[in-house]
Amino acid sequence: METALRIEDIEGYIKIHGAPDDEYDSEAKEIAEVLAVFSKDELTEAYIVSVIMPIWARYFNLDDRDMELRLPYIRLLRAGFYRINTLT
Repeated sequence: METALRIEDIEGYIKIHGAPDDEYDSEAKEIAEVLAVFSKDELTEAYIVSVIMPIWARYFNLDDRDMELRLPYIRLLRAGFYRINTLT
């Protein structure tokens, strides 16, 4: 999960602002803990999005409009899980 979030860099903190590679580790850990109990087949895009959205909004103090703007990037994370072959 850490790798997928680092690659997608939803907030642009790593690529744009030069934040350290572990910028999203806290979020990744919480998301991974929720998703870990499910098989890859159960991890549909809709489910993954429903897990990530409230966690992301809480960590970054974002409202519904802010989250709507991030939704395309959050949807890419599911592909990232499989591309990297990890949920940790």
